[in-house]
This record gives sequence, structure tokens and C-alpha cells, in this order.
Amino acid sequence: MLPGAALLVVVSTLSPVLVRRIRPGNLIAAGLAVQVIGYLMLTQVHVAGGLPLLVAGFMVLYPAVAPSMALTTNLVVGSVPPEKAGAASGLATTCSDLGISLGIAVIGSIGAVVYRAQVATSLPAGLPPEAAAAGRDSLDGAVSAARGLPDDVAAAVLAPAREAFAGGLNVAAVVAAVIAAAAAILALRRLRHLPPTG
Repeated sequence: MLPGAALLVVVSTLSPVLVRRIRPGNLIAAGLAVQVIGYLMLTQVHVAGGLPLLVAGFMVLYPAVAPSMALTTNLVVGSVPPEKAGAASGLATTCSDLGISLGIAVIGSIGAVVYRAQVATSLPAGLPPEAAAAGRDSLDGAVSAARGLPDDVAAAVLAPAREAFAGGLNVAAVVAAVIAAAAAILALRRLRHLPPTG
């Protein structure tokens, strides 16, 4: 994630400069549209050879988040009288933090449900109950459970767990892409009246 995070910092500093010539709604919508591309890249990540695509997806996705992050608080604070700017800033920050937390919880839960559904039918029979339960719970649990098993059994645990994790990531990315696309349309429609900041 580090290359994408570095790009996020760069685009975050450029967004306030770009908004001097580009309407904020258009810039935010463009960032959300690029997020859709990043998420769609993540839908193609598979166990075999998926790491470069995963890194590339994050390199597209992370900086695309920057316009929304960099500009929305300013839009909220600028829409209220100066005496209410502090309250508006606090509300914007709270909403942002809540949105991030809920997004991680909901989309992460979707990925976990997909993982558990896929791995439940793929683990080999005859595993110790603790190892089977750990493998069904999470990829980390499967890796931990595999450490104490013979090599051939460990491989039979890890292969379906990795496939299921990739499947959960793919489905979660589809859901995130749909949400980002809807948000891009919403930004275009609701923020189109805002001029560049000059």
C-alpha cells in the first residue's frame, strides 16, 4: 500500500491547486470515477500472480480518494457563516471518520462472509477441529492453523483459504466500485453549481 499512500499525499496537495481552475464537483467526481477503475482492478486479483495487480490497483485507488478528502471539509466550512465554521468543521470531520469506519466495517464484513462461504466447502476432511475452525474464520487463522500440520495437509488448508480470501476481496471491490460510481454521479449532480475557487 505504500506506493499508493505516497501518491495520495501528492494528489492531496495538488487538489486545492487544481480546484482553482476546475469545479470542485467535477474534481471530486473525477476522483470517484478513478476510484471505480482502481476497485475494478482489485476485482481481477487472484492468488497466482495477483500481487502486481493488487499494488497497481492501490496505486490507482489511493490517490483517487484525495480530491474528496482534500476538498469536502473546505466545501462544508465555506457553506456556513463564519461564526459557525468551527461547528461545521467538527461535523465534517466526524462524518468523514464515521463514513470511513462504516465503510471498512460493511465492506470488510462482505469480504469476510464471502471468504467463509467459499472456504467452508473447500477445507480437507479430517482436520483437527481447532484447525478447521481457524481456517474457516480467516486467512490469518488458516495460516496459523497450517503451521502445526504436516506439509501436505497444510498446503491443502492454505490453497482454498487463499482462493477464498481473493474471492472475498473481489466481491468487496465490486461493492466498493458500485458505491464509488453512485457517489461520483451524486457529486456531479449536487455540486455542479459550485464554481472554481479562483
